[in-house]
Amino acid sequence: MRNIIKIAVLAIVVLALSPALGFWIVALVGAALFLLPAGAAVSVLFPKAWRHIEDSLFSRTHLLTSI
Repeated sequence: MRNIIKIAVLAIVVLALSPALGFWIVALVGAALFLLPAGAAVSVLFPKAWRHIEDSLFSRTHLLTSI
């Protein structure tokens, strides 16, 4: 009997959280679909600025260093 209750509670939790998870999946895919062409346009229109962005993002030293 306890297993059935555990399964029912898990099913309710999954059903309650699935809309929130679906929202985040759609939001992340939508952001990626927007940012990829936007990044390509910036890299074509402003190659020096894009090079600066790449250098700052992929450098070994970051603003958030581990203490």
